[in-house]
Amino acid sequence: MKEIKNSKIIKSICYCLVPILTLIIILNSCSVIYYANYEDDFENKTSYIETTQFANDYFSAIVRALRISENERKYIQKNTDILISDSSSNGEEHKTEEKIEMSIEEYEPIQYNFYTIRRYEVLVISPYGDVITNVGRTTQTDSIEKIKQYLSGKQYYWNYDGKNIETNIDKLAYEEIAYQGFAEIKQSGYEIYTALKEQGNAEFYVFNLVYDFVISTYQTAPSVILVSTLLLCACIIYIIISIGHKEGKEGIYTNGFDHIPYEAVIIVASILLTIEGVFIWMCIDVMAHMVSKIAIDSAIMAMITLGFVMYITIVATIVTTLRRIKAHIFWKNTLVYSLSKFVLGGLFTNLSQTMKLAVQYGGFIVASSILVALTFNQMPVISLVLLGFWYYVFKKMLDYQNQMYQVREKINKMYHGDIEVPLEEDALYGELKQVAKELNDISGGLSNAIEEATKSERLKTELITNVSHDIKTPLTSIINYVDLMKQEKIDNPKVQEYLEVLDSKSQRLKKLTEDLIEASKASSGNIKLTMETLNVKELVKQISGEFEDRFSKKNLQIIESFPSEEVNIRADSRYLYRVMENMYVNIAKYALEGSRVYVDVVKQNGNVQIHLKNISEDKLNISVDELMERFVRGDEARTKEGSGLGISIAKSLTELQKGKFDIHLDGDLFKVVIEFEEIET
Repeated sequence: MKEIKNSKIIKSICYCLVPILTLIIILNSCSVIYYANYEDDFENKTSYIETTQFANDYFSAIVRALRISENERKYIQKNTDILISDSSSNGEEHKTEEKIEMSIEEYEPIQYNFYTIRRYEVLVISPYGDVITNVGRTTQTDSIEKIKQYLSGKQYYWNYDGKNIETNIDKLAYEEIAYQGFAEIKQSGYEIYTALKEQGNAEFYVFNLVYDFVISTYQTAPSVILVSTLLLCACIIYIIISIGHKEGKEGIYTNGFDHIPYEAVIIVASILLTIEGVFIWMCIDVMAHMVSKIAIDSAIMAMITLGFVMYITIVATIVTTLRRIKAHIFWKNTLVYSLSKFVLGGLFTNLSQTMKLAVQYGGFIVASSILVALTFNQMPVISLVLLGFWYYVFKKMLDYQNQMYQVREKINKMYHGDIEVPLEEDALYGELKQVAKELNDISGGLSNAIEEATKSERLKTELITNVSHDIKTPLTSIINYVDLMKQEKIDNPKVQEYLEVLDSKSQRLKKLTEDLIEASKASSGNIKLTMETLNVKELVKQISGEFEDRFSKKNLQIIESFPSEEVNIRADSRYLYRVMENMYVNIAKYALEGSRVYVDVVKQNGNVQIHLKNISEDKLNISVDELMERFVRGDEARTKEGSGLGISIAKSLTELQKGKFDIHLDGDLFKVVIEFEEIET
């Protein structure tokens, strides 16, 4: 999909197809409309000459020629009447006939007129002998008979000699035109001879061209329009989607043109489109006046060229607009933005958030008032404009609220440890954009710190594990040799004492090494758990029984408190036993001799808590957080045996089993709370 979207070939094809398909749709739509208006002219016909439209136009020209001739005759008669009136008033009645004859003789035998009839050549002879024509005067047309012969020799002609119609146009035969008003011509007593111009008849050329196009396309036009429309929509959709994407470039690609102020682009595009529109209108005007066939062909080619240039102008404007919108730089690359930033930037920078909100709200009130004032006399417009403006303001508020929500969600995720997904800075604006940038920087710093800490912890764990394993091998040999030496009967009491010390210290070192390995595994989670249902009361009773002798040596009294019903949790029996064992060992080492140890099992809010409480033998001069750390014990207890890992191991093992481990210190009171979720059996 990405390759298709970035393909230069497909883009080029689509850009070329859009104007072609548009032209095809327009031409075929015109064909359908033309056919719908003149449907009868396309049944069993092969040329424009055979159509009723041509016949009506031809016959209209004949009637117009007749009426022009009648008006010309009336003009002659009017001048004659004036001459008669002047002669009578002077008392020269005997000269009237002579003056009338002279006034008529002043006119040419053939009047060359009908300049308003361009597509046809016409000769009209009135009952009074007047002759009017628009046939050019040559040696071949300097008499009435020569003009008649000239017109009858044309490819398409229509003649009426006062009695009969002679024509080679079927639609203009007597039977065809009798019902269309031929009586007017017949009653007038005029003779009319006409022919279709063959040279320079631009209008007939256009009509014939249009008819030939329509007759060849009207049957397939609906299908062509449908297919072309679908292809055009597909091309436009593809172009819109692909705009801004370029092969080898990630994200939205922009160029220098996209960073020109948008208002300047619109102004230049408007000027170019206006100039192109004026030239296209001039071409249409040339076609409307039907100057000549060559002029029409030239005008069509010029219109196609200008249309292509106009298409490039429109496409360039639309492409840069969409690319700016997709790249989120539309507003930034406007003169309005630059001006507002220049004017308001310094002012808003020093304002508090409350003042900024007040200024923005004031601007909203002022803008609403201006809109009301401008459209005061147009109430429907007021409603529509204000609704649109208020919707825009409401949408901006929603956008800001959504951006606030995104920032809040990011902070919440960071709070819960999810720092992987950064905020989209370009999707935000104003102060939120700066906040997003700072949050992303903090998130990146935390991510790097966590990664480094994890790496350091892993290396430390590996180091502890490797060193512990390396220590265990010689340590095992030492312990074995100490055991062998103890089996020997050595009479020297000093040597016996030394062996006891060696045995004690080597066993302590062995325990420390094992605790190190276990603490490393527990903190890194590198332990395989076998979760099962455990009876808490039985577990506590079992471990209390095992430590009874050890507690008796320090005169410690265990006081237990359990619920009457069974209490069950889900945990790994082996590791939970180790947690309890570590706590009992801690009590045996550090509890005040002759004191009491309280062991309580409590059900609370669907959870099971194990409380272990005792009085410390030494002063607790350490905080809870420090006590949770590895290798840490109270200063007064440093002479006691122990690695300082017991509590840390217990806490890690408890949390690995989805439990909670807390320590509470109150004076010399030492209290441990181990909590798990209760399960029903």
